[in-house]
Amino acid sequence: MFAEREPAVPLQLGQISKSNLKAIARAREHQITSVISTARSIKSVRQIASSGGLGPLAVCQNGASIYDLGSDRLISHTPIEKDLAISIILNIREQVPGVIFAIEKLDRFIPEHDFFAMSVPDLFEEPIKDVLTEIDKPVTKIICKHPQLSHADLNDIAVGTCGNLVSTTSAGRDWVDFQALGISKASGLAHVGQILGWDQSECAAIGDQSNDVPMLEWANYSAATANASDEAKAAANWLAPANTEDGVAVFIDHLIHKFNK
Repeated sequence: MFAEREPAVPLQLGQISKSNLKAIARAREHQITSVISTARSIKSVRQIASSGGLGPLAVCQNGASIYDLGSDRLISHTPIEKDLAISIILNIREQVPGVIFAIEKLDRFIPEHDFFAMSVPDLFEEPIKDVLTEIDKPVTKIICKHPQLSHADLNDIAVGTCGNLVSTTSAGRDWVDFQALGISKASGLAHVGQILGWDQSECAAIGDQSNDVPMLEWANYSAATANASDEAKAAANWLAPANTEDGVAVFIDHLIHKFNK
């Protein structure tokens, strides 16, 4: 039997539901470690982890950085080299007039004007005219979107233009992410597993977007939420309820029930 869940209530950006928090606590009681694996920055992950009892390690920025939440220490960082980052932005701008960029450094998220509909000062800086003015060293991630072009079309152009130079993915249905070649949530979790002494066969993962696909394919047991992208659903071997219906909690309880009989 799955544990009783709290009634679903609207959450603010970055919040974890009560049911998910309780499920994470139950996982700890069964010696299951819950690791954040996200496109979010280290700063954002710190805030979420402190309320969710997650850690000790976190996979941040689509695997480009691994962070020790307990000791507040960066373990690894694999950025896109400066000249390559500049070249990617210039090439995509030439291919797609009107494209809007943001860049992410370890502790900074810098968007161009109109990248976000509203300001969230805790997560990113004030928009600027051109992110190229901020690229003075390697960058952790590049993100782009277009006000008219569909995500699928923009992604096709990104892959066609840069797919052999960097890894391309998406943490949402409005933009395309670029990381260093070979970097993904899967590579990040594999690194965490080496540090903590896990075997891949012991790992489970749940996700909902295209950037989760490598992780879902890598994990021995994986789930996608009911509101996930088609790519995430195809990569997973179990379907959980939607994020808004505490799909993470349901999956955790499913794992506890499955492997602790």
